[in-house]
Amino acid sequence: MILITFVSFRIQPHLKESFEARPWGCVFPILALAGLVGARLMNSRLRELGAFLCSCLFILGMLTSVAFGVYPYVLPSNSDPALSLTVSNAAAPLYGLKVGLIWFIPGMLLATSYFVYIYRSFSGKVKPM
Repeated sequence: MILITFVSFRIQPHLKESFEARPWGCVFPILALAGLVGARLMNSRLRELGAFLCSCLFILGMLTSVAFGVYPYVLPSNSDPALSLTVSNAAAPLYGLKVGLIWFIPGMLLATSYFVYIYRSFSGKVKPM
């Protein structure tokens, strides 16, 4: 992790610029480090759950660190900044975003209700071997 972090800051200058411009973003790498240390130190009776939650915290910290570091770029270009893909030029048209937002909630409710129906339909009928 230390080697990858060092190499990432050397290869991608946007990371250093983002963290210098907004120092509050250092909380994300700290979360990743806390998750990594916590996963290594788990030794209690609930250590499987604790290790799992700490590894989730590590992954969350690493992903949010990357997202914070490259924002507003989605896919930065090292050779020519004009070729970079940013949040604004990668976004769908406003109409499409509005329609997607309107359909998201009913779609998720439909998918969740179907999952619950299928789970309840088969949960009592499957016999263990």
